[in-house]
Amino acid sequence: MGCEINIDSLMALDKRIKEVMAELARLKRSRNSLLNVARIPPEILGHIFRLHIMPESIGSRPPKARKDSYNILLVCHHWFRVARNTPELWSFWGNNLEDWRRRYLFSGVSAPVDLVLDEFHYRDRPFDEILRDVLRDRAARDAIRKVHIVPLHESPNSNRRHFLIDP
Repeated sequence: MGCEINIDSLMALDKRIKEVMAELARLKRSRNSLLNVARIPPEILGHIFRLHIMPESIGSRPPKARKDSYNILLVCHHWFRVARNTPELWSFWGNNLEDWRRRYLFSGVSAPVDLVLDEFHYRDRPFDEILRDVLRDRAARDAIRKVHIVPLHESPNSNRRHFLIDP
């Protein structure tokens, strides 16, 4: 296939599409700011989010986040900003390394964190360098409250249901 002969026209249209998309996002934010839910103070909305997201803990079992609970970040820009500025939402990073990699960025540098890791999720996957450095930094600043490591196989005769390291 040869070179596009209308490359300048295509680039101009792409630029215009980006401008229209940005304007559409601004209009949606303006519309959302007029909704009643936008009048809820951020502190109360953050508390509601915390109740929605906080991991469930049953007995001595480690916490486990509800599936798709962080979808509140996708509702609107206002909800995203409120959630991002509610440190309590980021004290639990999930129970696998993929979740940890996504959520540590949101937790800030000083918020204490509870870590849960299912053996199944890390067994054949090493910590990457960035996550290892983040965990070392948090440990050095005493910003890790608890660490739960859940073994892959729980034998019926075993007294080990999970390991809890509580600094």
